[in-house]
Amino acid sequence: MSQWSVRPVQAADIELLTRWLPPTASLTLAAPAEQWLVTEQQSDDGPSQLRACLRLRQAIGLEAPRHWYHVGSVVHASRALQMFHRQTTLLLGSDLTGSSELADIGWSREGLDDELQGQALQQLLSAALRLLAGHDDAQRVIVELPGRRDAQGLSPFWQGLGRHFYSGDPQVAAQRFGAQWRELVAGLLPRQPVHASFLPADAQAAIGQSAPEVELLKAQLQLAGLHAGEHITIDEGGPVYERVIS
Repeated sequence: MSQWSVRPVQAADIELLTRWLPPTASLTLAAPAEQWLVTEQQSDDGPSQLRACLRLRQAIGLEAPRHWYHVGSVVHASRALQMFHRQTTLLLGSDLTGSSELADIGWSREGLDDELQGQALQQLLSAALRLLAGHDDAQRVIVELPGRRDAQGLSPFWQGLGRHFYSGDPQVAAQRFGAQWRELVAGLLPRQPVHASFLPADAQAAIGQSAPEVELLKAQLQLAGLHAGEHITIDEGGPVYERVIS
C-alpha cells in the first residue's frame, strides 16, 4: 500500500530531478513568487521515493515579458465571386501575462506503470492547485506543453516560422539562456498576424499539437480541469493548457 505526500524540493533532491527535466529547466531552489514541489511515495516495505516535480510560478510576465501566439481566424469572403475562406491566424502577444504557471513538470517513468505515474502527477497537480485556491480574485493557471518534433528532433513549427527570423539553433540558444531564450527571440518575430496557410503543411499540422511523451501528463491536466486554450508556444507551437481558479 502506497502513501503519497507533496513537499517543497530540497537541495538533496536536485540531482535526481535533473534526470526528469529538460536542460532549460530552472534548478534554483527558491525564487520570489515561486514554489518547487515534489511528490513522494512511501511504501510499507521500503524507503520513500521521489516520483514527480513541478514549479509553481505566480503572476508571470510582470517583470520580464512573456509571449505566446494567439490562434485565431480571419474570413476572406466575396459574395460576387462566391468565395468564402476562413484562415487560421497567429498573433504574437502577451495575453496570459499575470497568470500563474505550472512549469518544469517532470516525473519518474522507471519501474512505474502508467497508473502509478498518473497518481504521482495527480497528487502534485492537486497540491499546486490547492495552493492557488482561496484567493479573493479568480486567477488563471497555465501549463505549456512541448510541441511535436520530427525524426531528426526538429520542430516543424519552428522550421516553418521561427527560423526565418532567428537562424540560430534553438537547442543551443535554450542551453545558453535557459527558458528565457524564447522571450529574447520574441523580439525578432513579426508583430503582424501571420496567416498559417503561408506555412509549410507540416508546420500547420503542428499548431497546437503536443509531443507524444506528454500524453500521460495531458490526461492528468484534463482530469484537473485544465484544457487547451487559444494560445500556443512560440518555439514549438505546443498547446497552452489553462484553467480559471476562484
